[in-house]
Amino acid sequence: MPTMGREWAEARRAARVEALRARLPAELGGPGELTLEIGCGHGHWLVAYGAAHPGERCRGIDLLGERLAKCEAKRARRGLANVGFLKAEAAELLDALPADIRLAKVFILYPDPWPKKRQNWKRFLQAANLDRLARACPRGARLAFRTDHADYHAAAGEALAAHPDWRVLPGEPWPFEAPTFFQDLLRDRRDWVAERR
Repeated sequence: MPTMGREWAEARRAARVEALRARLPAELGGPGELTLEIGCGHGHWLVAYGAAHPGERCRGIDLLGERLAKCEAKRARRGLANVGFLKAEAAELLDALPADIRLAKVFILYPDPWPKKRQNWKRFLQAANLDRLARACPRGARLAFRTDHADYHAAAGEALAAHPDWRVLPGEPWPFEAPTFFQDLLRDRRDWVAERR
């Protein structure tokens, strides 16, 4: 039987998803395909990507308001109408995503690796979130993941390989190179590119 604390947490999450559902059509720019960066950090990468791909509608999400303010300042300086940022938790955004918005490309760059074994459940690339992404992505959509953490890289590869809706594309080149704030701090890069089956 669920505890009151768990019921309260689930009710709060449901309320956040409903609030997102109400505002996403306007914030994401209406129906159509979208390129999404989950955990956009300071916006370096997505601003560069959006400038190089003016025909793509690009959105970045993060949980920290001060990071999003930096993202928005970078976007505004470049005058990019195709790029936007919003505050949202990734799984909640995917649960709230309107059916007429499809994720053609998803990028996850240097997420928190949650390195302690007891924290591994917090990693984003796990079966439940791969299910959410699969529901939001059409066949052929690309998911690109990069980390400096060897264990997370291996675990993400195993999760993708085991998932019926995704297939890892060995040797697939990284789709777009531009430095990120976190990449500049790190020495190692390991990545996976996967495709929605």
